Amino acid sequence: MSVETKRGIVVAGREMPEFRRIGVEPLTGACGAEITGVDLRSPLSEDVLHEVMAAFEHFLIILFRDQDISNEQHRAFSRYFGELTELPQAPTYGGYTDMQEVRREAHEPVTVVPFTKFHTDSPFLERPPLCMVMRALDAPKYGGDTAFANMYLAYEELSDGFKETLSRLRVVYSGRDIWSKNAKLDKDKQLRLRESHSFTEEQLESVHPAVRSHPRTGRKALFVTPSYFKRFEGWNEEDSRGLLDHLAHLPHKLQYQCRVRWKPNTLIVWDNRFLQHCGIHDYKDERRHLVRTTIIGERPI
Repeated sequence: MSVETKRGIVVAGREMPEFRRIGVEPLTGACGAEITGVDLRSPLSEDVLHEVMAAFEHFLIILFRDQDISNEQHRAFSRYFGELTELPQAPTYGGYTDMQEVRREAHEPVTVVPFTKFHTDSPFLERPPLCMVMRALDAPKYGGDTAFANMYLAYEELSDGFKETLSRLRVVYSGRDIWSKNAKLDKDKQLRLRESHSFTEEQLESVHPAVRSHPRTGRKALFVTPSYFKRFEGWNEEDSRGLLDHLAHLPHKLQYQCRVRWKPNTLIVWDNRFLQHCGIHDYKDERRHLVRTTIIGERPI
C-alpha cells in the first residue's frame, strides 16, 4: 500500500499519509481517525478504497458517522478487509452465524458484556481476528464509549532489554473453559455467550508470540492480553501472572489511547492485531446495542 506522507506531521507514531479523495481527521495523536466523504451504502471506487485502507493501516481505527446501512451493506463493506468468520463465544445477530452483537439492555448489569477491561478479541484462535467492523444500533445518550490503545506505541517505548526478553516469549491462550466458568456464576453475573458452536477443543487453544509483527510493514507490537491468557510457554501460572500484570497496565497509559463515542449509525473498523480495546460501562438505565462482523486474520508472526 503506497501513499505519500505529509512531511513533519507525525501521528500514530509515523508520518501521516496524504489523502486526496477522503477526509481524514485524527482522533488523537496515538490512534484513530474519522473518515468523511464516504457513503457505505454503495461500493467504493478503487481510489477511495485505496485511501480507506491506507487510513486503516496507519490509524488502526477508522470511524464513519451517519451510516444508515443494512446488514447486507455492512457485510459487503466488511469484505473489503478480508473473509468474514464466526466466533465460538460471541452471540450471533440477525440470523447470520458470522455477525455478532454486543448488547446490554437498560435493566441489565454490566456483567452481561464480556471483558470490560483492555483486551484483544479471541487470541485463542489459530488465526485471531484481523479486524472488527462494528456499527451502533442503539447507544446511551452519554457514556458507553469504547477506548482503544495502540500496542505498537506500547512496545516501542519499552527498554531494549525488555524487548529482547519479550522476543523470546510465547503465550498460551485458551477459550476452552469459558462456558464452564460462566455456568458456575450466579445468574445475575453471567456473561452473554453464544450457546453452541462447531469449533473443536483443539481450535479453542493456541500459542502465539508475545510480540507480533505486521505482515507487510514488519512493525512490531505487544501481543499480550489478559483475556484468555493461561501462561507464558515454559512458565508456570504464578510466574506468568507477575509479568502479565505489568504488561496489562500498559494500555491504560493515556498517551497510547483514543476513545470512540457511539451514536446510532456510527461504524468503526479496528485492527484487533495491534490494538487493545475496552468498553466503558459508565451509564445506567439505557440500552447499548452494537453489531459487528469479524475478519479472519493471519497467524501471528
